[in-house]
Amino acid sequence: MSEHVSRTRRWLRVVTRVALCVVAAAGLTMSQPHPAKADPVEKVTICHIPPGNPANEHTITVGAPAVPAHLAHGDHVGACGAPPPA
Repeated sequence: MSEHVSRTRRWLRVVTRVALCVVAAAGLTMSQPHPAKADPVEKVTICHIPPGNPANEHTITVGAPAVPAHLAHGDHVGACGAPPPA
């Protein structure tokens, strides 16, 4: 292999590494996480009683907007095994 080809290959490796570093740095800059929402959704613990399978009740945590739908099919606020709130 000639000296010219060897130098050219070394130069291409250096250029490729620099290009990959630039692309990686640009990707990290573009993929920064968005700031957290100022108003996070409140979470509520409920005893979920699956319709048609009441023996499989289990405690889950859902966003506050989902609570009315769960209450509508028989779930109750609070952990399973605890008495439902009055």
